[in-house]
Amino acid sequence: MMRKLTGLLAFGGFALLLSGCTTTAAKKALNKPAHSDAYTGFDSEASSASRRKAAKVDPVKEDGDAEQAVTQLVEYLHKDRAHAVAAEEQLVMWGSRQGVDKVVVSKVRLLLKDPKVEVRAPALRLTMLFGGSEVNGDLIEALGDEEYGIRSTAFNSLKARAKRDFGYDPGGGVVAREKSTQEWRQW
Repeated sequence: MMRKLTGLLAFGGFALLLSGCTTTAAKKALNKPAHSDAYTGFDSEASSASRRKAAKVDPVKEDGDAEQAVTQLVEYLHKDRAHAVAAEEQLVMWGSRQGVDKVVVSKVRLLLKDPKVEVRAPALRLTMLFGGSEVNGDLIEALGDEEYGIRSTAFNSLKARAKRDFGYDPGGGVVAREKSTQEWRQW
């Protein structure tokens, strides 16, 4: 036992001795300043404000024609993710105006069939927010979407509107979902 302890102490002392040793090149490298990183979030010398610039959407003039403004914002919504958030916020503002909600719904409903989920999701939110019973068919069709989030959101909206669920489970299998979707269509 004593022999093992002495061996471990000797080994531990040897390890401590080695950990303090560095080569001349390592000492020189330790004295050099770190290189700046291309990503400013990791750059220690960067100012506190980020140097990265996000694409900004110019706000649509509030005193302009509502139909033109909504058309332009729907194009922004469809364009790419950088424009989508600001465009959705502005569409909510425009849709809250009297009579403009129907214009927003009529233009946004077309995006529910877009192949990109980044476009379908805000289109679904805007359709649910400003649409009346005329969008129930669109919500029922969204129950068959490939994305769980889209199916779940559409289902929750339909369930709140109809006060029934027809046994639909957004996380269920394709066959079970299709059967329940048929019941929603008959409703």
